[in-house]
Amino acid sequence: MKTRFAALLISVVASSPAVAATVIDDWANVKVPPPPELKSVTIDPKSTALLLLDFNGHEEASSGPCNKAAKPRCLASIPTIRELLSKARAKGMFVVYSLSGNGAPGDIQPEIAPAADEPVVKSGPDKFLHTNLGDLLTQKGVKTVIVTGTASEGAVLDTGTDAALRGMNIIVPVDGMSSTELYAEQYVAWHLTHAPGVAAKTTLTRTDMIGF
Repeated sequence: MKTRFAALLISVVASSPAVAATVIDDWANVKVPPPPELKSVTIDPKSTALLLLDFNGHEEASSGPCNKAAKPRCLASIPTIRELLSKARAKGMFVVYSLSGNGAPGDIQPEIAPAADEPVVKSGPDKFLHTNLGDLLTQKGVKTVIVTGTASEGAVLDTGTDAALRGMNIIVPVDGMSSTELYAEQYVAWHLTHAPGVAAKTTLTRTDMIGF
């Protein structure tokens, strides 16, 4: 009896389908894909908005996402963002800021602080949720958003994705997004240029490749 039961058990196990390997099992076998192509783009300032997301923080303090302790890459991007912001303002482009956590407008990096007439919204990673960002953009006739900020895998990815799914074109300069590590920036660049419903609306670029 025991012999027949053992034989039956072996037969059942042998005939059971093999469990497919997961991405965790194959993690070490994943090959990094080629980098997405960066493309030059010329925008219409009247129908484009510049989004500066979660640049609140202090260089030496640990509060806010853009600080020396949490995201030094964010601080390193400030001169680039400042130049892009100056060009946008010179062309009369609509500029919108966002805050995260307990941040206040006064916590935004002073080099790129908002002007009195530039709105500031506050939310989690997706800045459209629980804010009037969508209404602000609609009122201005915005069809394209330039998305900059930190973290790339948070505010940039979620807000950019939401904008694309709302029908807007999104321009993401890779030197204007940052995270705590390069891998996060890498996978966001890949996701935005490959995700269904988002890739077709996305232009991955660099700030010096944006024409006004």
